[in-house]
Amino acid sequence: MNATQSFPETRWSVVMLAANDGQPQAQEALAQLFRAYWYPLFAQLRVRGHGRHEAEDLLQAFFVHVFEKHALGRARRFKGSFRGFLIGCLKYFLANQRELAAAYKRGGHLRMVSFDAQEGETRMLADHRPDPSDDVERSFDRQWARLIMERALGQLQSQYAGRPEVFAALKGFLTATDESRYAVLASQLDVSLPFVKTTVHRMRRQFRDILRREIAVTVSAPHEIDEELRHLIHVLVAE
Repeated sequence: MNATQSFPETRWSVVMLAANDGQPQAQEALAQLFRAYWYPLFAQLRVRGHGRHEAEDLLQAFFVHVFEKHALGRARRFKGSFRGFLIGCLKYFLANQRELAAAYKRGGHLRMVSFDAQEGETRMLADHRPDPSDDVERSFDRQWARLIMERALGQLQSQYAGRPEVFAALKGFLTATDESRYAVLASQLDVSLPFVKTTVHRMRRQFRDILRREIAVTVSAPHEIDEELRHLIHVLVAE
């Protein structure tokens, strides 16, 4: 059984539990989380003035640092979210940047996680709401929240691959409550008004379920899902 099958919705809790034992499956689970959520860290390094290639090297150095047993062991000091763990580790890493980056270079620039820095650059250009006054944690939370929402939206879109025109027309109603345009959209899609209402209701339910599953892999216990979801929604509403 591979790591993806082993940790379908409890990867972060498994990492925390196995950290002190240094189990290989825990490292692979953490690597999967890094591959999914590397962008907010990359963006933080870029915003702090590091060039693209330097940010790539620093991020790999950060990954190497976190993979070390003592870094994983500190996970319990933070709230149970992977987001909280990352921001805490990032602060430590930046405070000790020269020492840790030098150790990374001595290690031969080992790449612990593959990621596309060009994708990171593209995402940063698409961020229309940069705020130079943001501190690290506030900016990180905003980028994290956007990434979670985008990943959930991408999964929802894949469920409507057979009716892309329906998804494109109705996705705006995932959060909107104005039903005044339902009749117009029904005419444009050549479907009935009840179909539009039912589909929007279904899409909202599916999106909520996907979002909860996406968050579930980044918290240490099920009861933390709602708290993390409320926090991410607050971050997005505050933009």
